[in-house]
Amino acid sequence: RDRRRLAEEADEAWLYGDVHTLYAYHVDVLVGTPGQMQSVIVDTGSSTTAFPCTTCGAKCGTHLDAPFDPDGSSTFRWVSCGESQCSRCAGDLCSYGVWYVEGSSIRGTFFEDVLHLGHGSRGNSAHPVRLGCHSEETNLFKTQVPSGIMGLGEASWDVVEALAEGPLEREFFGLCFGSQGGAMSLGVINQTWTPLLEPLEWVDYSSGYRIPINEIVVAASTGSSSTPLADLGDFMVDSGTTYTYFTTSQANSLYGAIASACADGACGGALQSGRCWDAEDGAIDSFPALHFSLGSGSPVTYVWPAREGYLIEQSAGRWCYTFFGDPPLTLGASFMMNHLVVFDRGSRKLGFARAACPAISSRSENGEPPGAAAGGLAGGAQNWTAIDLRQKEEEEEVGEQGQPHDQYDGHGGHEGDHVEPTSAAASSTRSAIEQTYRLALVYAMGFSGHLLQACGWQVLLGTL
Repeated sequence: RDRRRLAEEADEAWLYGDVHTLYAYHVDVLVGTPGQMQSVIVDTGSSTTAFPCTTCGAKCGTHLDAPFDPDGSSTFRWVSCGESQCSRCAGDLCSYGVWYVEGSSIRGTFFEDVLHLGHGSRGNSAHPVRLGCHSEETNLFKTQVPSGIMGLGEASWDVVEALAEGPLEREFFGLCFGSQGGAMSLGVINQTWTPLLEPLEWVDYSSGYRIPINEIVVAASTGSSSTPLADLGDFMVDSGTTYTYFTTSQANSLYGAIASACADGACGGALQSGRCWDAEDGAIDSFPALHFSLGSGSPVTYVWPAREGYLIEQSAGRWCYTFFGDPPLTLGASFMMNHLVVFDRGSRKLGFARAACPAISSRSENGEPPGAAAGGLAGGAQNWTAIDLRQKEEEEEVGEQGQPHDQYDGHGGHEGDHVEPTSAAASSTRSAIEQTYRLALVYAMGFSGHLLQACGWQVLLGTL
């Protein structure tokens, strides 16, 4: 394909997943020649793309797709120890390690091969990228449904940068999370996939896709409003984290303001129960909208509605909050729902607009071929747990056994029956339906003396 085509069209793929039952969104990619399907969680909070390989054998779990087979690709090559930006090795190969705070771990080596976004039926770009090949998974990582993770953060060897150096004209991508499934675009935005309901508004971002929140206005359906919060700080936009996180005092102020707006039956007679509300379906539209003032200089307004926004229907007639008081400050997938969020890395801007994100429940929809696992994502839904891919604010040093010296021990659930992330160790005896895990992990990608990003936490890494 030539540059003229790329100026007019985007590389697109369907997204699968949701916030309330599957807790994350993933995209399919084809890796190698011929292409082998891999399902990867889209995560703007990390920068490595990795999944199991056949060399892992019984040391890796059974996921949505078969492990990647290096011998089955004519364009595959291992990344050697002496190559640029690699400072951690396993024998002659560049390697990485991942350690979950609760004890799970993952290890592997880097390789280079061509990557194609989506299925072969799409005429998307393919270009060599650096990827991770898992050789070992333990505990929770071994049981997750998608095969791996796609890091969309800004760092060396990330997929967006590699494709921009090849077939795409710029480092630019968009995510549109619907109530079920959605769409992802690379290069430019094709609005036939994600029709906009309003113009995109742009905000400058700093490192880690962080943007300032100036204030939040609670706008009641009666026309009254209140501004319980101002100067909230810089928040990271993290697509790989299920929920949205404020400080404890900020979250409590929002809970209180929403409760005040719904007092005396003002929200369709909804009754509060802990961090949830018992309400008829139509009553949710009577809840106040939260108006966020985003960005510095000329701020823009982002409206976060109650329905499929800050409230999710966990069971029939029971709506629970999708935000909590638990720093670091993060705007997760629950905040991004039903909006097109554009990451223009060349201009260092984020774009936001309400959009009609597509509803995609399985690979077989819209002519896409079925995946390797019968029944697709829905067949493994019972294995899913809420995911927290945020970075930890304070730095930690990794000990000799690869475990952080001071492990995060989680926290108890909130009042009411809403299930929110807690310590994975404390909840390991409960079923995934009864209790969500806090899946925080550390990606040690082999860059000595570098502040490394991961699926969750950060670590000041020396040479391991």
